[in-house]
Amino acid sequence: MDCANTADAAARTQPVRGPAGSSAILKVSSSDDASKDSHQCSAEYQLLVTPAAGATPTTVDFLSSDGDYGRSLSARLDGFSRDGGRIFGVLAEGPSSPMTLLFDYHASGGAVELVDLAKRFKSVMPAVCIRTLDVIGTTASGTFVLETNSAKHCASSSRWLLDSSAARPSPLSPSARFSPLYSAATATR
Repeated sequence: MDCANTADAAARTQPVRGPAGSSAILKVSSSDDASKDSHQCSAEYQLLVTPAAGATPTTVDFLSSDGDYGRSLSARLDGFSRDGGRIFGVLAEGPSSPMTLLFDYHASGGAVELVDLAKRFKSVMPAVCIRTLDVIGTTASGTFVLETNSAKHCASSSRWLLDSSAARPSPLSPSARFSPLYSAATATR
């Protein structure tokens, strides 16, 4: 969606299912930033988490941004860790001041970690490719496993390891083992 000050300036992802009947929805809304000396548009990002089927949803407000009216706002919900303890997704804004952030929501404690993908991947691939990165899993140590979802060839490797404390990502070795995100289809087998 574009950042605007209209009554319907909000968008939601489709619900993503997690273990034990849990689910999540990512919501982005926009409005005038209400500053007297500014003509910017404010974007608010929320994660709506239902811990189990029939439970009351929790709303997690985790990011606000200010920028140009009309800038594109994109929110993708990649999914849950296999144990349901973490929820991952990617937020992107642009084009005038491009931003691409990975978010990692920790269900125990409710903390949200934001990782600047544009900063970490800028020497590895073009910005247009960075915006296509999805979280597809984690390693045993909790390192993110990302993959480009672009039809174009964006880099020599399409899968990457990214530790939130590391300055740069590293290509994922074809023999490397990782835990893919939770999938309702494979959980019932």
